[in-house]
Amino acid sequence: MKRITSSSLIRNVLAVASGTAVAQIVVFAFSPLITRIYSPEAFGLQGVFLSLISILSPIVALRYPMAIVTAISECEAAKLARLSFLIAVGMSSLLGLALIAGGRPLLQIVGAEGLGSLIYFLPLALIAVALQDVANFRAARLSAFRIIGAVAVAQAFIVNLARVGGGLASPLASTLVTVTSLAPAVQAIMLRSGVGSMRHPAPRISRTDLADLLKRHRDFPIYRMPTDVLNAGSQVVPVILLASLFSPTAAGLYTLTRSVLNLPSNIIGAAVGNVLYTRFAELSRSGQPLMPLLIRSTMALLALAPAIVGFASFAPAMFSVLFGDEWQEAGYYAQWMALWIAMMVANIPAVRVIPVIRKQHEALIFNIILILARISSIFLAYFISQTPLMAVASYSVCSATLIAISIIHFMIRTSAHDKKERSI
Repeated sequence: MKRITSSSLIRNVLAVASGTAVAQIVVFAFSPLITRIYSPEAFGLQGVFLSLISILSPIVALRYPMAIVTAISECEAAKLARLSFLIAVGMSSLLGLALIAGGRPLLQIVGAEGLGSLIYFLPLALIAVALQDVANFRAARLSAFRIIGAVAVAQAFIVNLARVGGGLASPLASTLVTVTSLAPAVQAIMLRSGVGSMRHPAPRISRTDLADLLKRHRDFPIYRMPTDVLNAGSQVVPVILLASLFSPTAAGLYTLTRSVLNLPSNIIGAAVGNVLYTRFAELSRSGQPLMPLLIRSTMALLALAPAIVGFASFAPAMFSVLFGDEWQEAGYYAQWMALWIAMMVANIPAVRVIPVIRKQHEALIFNIILILARISSIFLAYFISQTPLMAVASYSVCSATLIAISIIHFMIRTSAHDKKERSI
């Protein structure tokens, strides 16, 4: 049985990994063309917009889409999908009204004045992200990992062709923001079409069902949602602070660097993340230990660190050749950011086991500490050196150190969870 499940796990990982790898190759192949069409400033504004999406996307559906994987039945999973969509529509509508009532002051508060009227794309983008989350977690629960991989490739082609085509007509930040807003919806539609008959029919939700679902899965809005908001906030802090303390160009250099270095984490995260989450949930429901899988997967991903750091050591020369001389500085950012990215990759299994062992409140506390430390590290570097490179270096070292501590902590918690389950 162990051999069978292990083989199935590997097949699922490879199914998503192959599709995601091809998708990221497509993104990378388009990058030299796109960086020659759009200016660093346009990339910087897109980076600010993406930062806002990253921070607000966990709020829009209160993280109920994640509960789809752990639902006790297919009927409950379908109800959670509908509930998530209804919440997303309501939250996005409230955001739209808030932007209409006080858009400019809100932009000033978050340091995103440069977006101007582009901010009104935000509610649309958030609904699209919620649809994408629901579709992804429904497909993961159904183990439709081949479909997930195939959709990733198709979306990469469609989105990047839109960026190139739109950029040739209008090489402005508004083009990038428009494509960014619609891209998640494209993926959601393709995933929904792909799983087709595999899905449980969407049931009607009574008020009793609504109250029961909200209560039973309350850990997700109470703990996971603020945790993910803080995590996203701490990751996008450099974009906002680099733009405000230095320039939109510095933010654009960072945004490109993060997108390139995120290639391995995107591939591995997409391939391993939901597969592990689904497997951890299955092991927990059947009363089997989680620690062996957590250790094996973490060590396997940690073994990739030398390759990530080694790749980054050649980044200045590669960025100059691939993207143009004006992007060479981004390569120096990459040399420091590789440390953080490597630890982020190794952290994927620990992040996925947290909701299964019900330690989301501890993850929330950790992310509060993390975002405060990251903000402090950037300001410290700014006051000491006043250069964006040192700000990125300080942020990266701080992030890598704290993530390593987090991995060890949640391994200890998982071991304790297994012992407790065995004693029952």
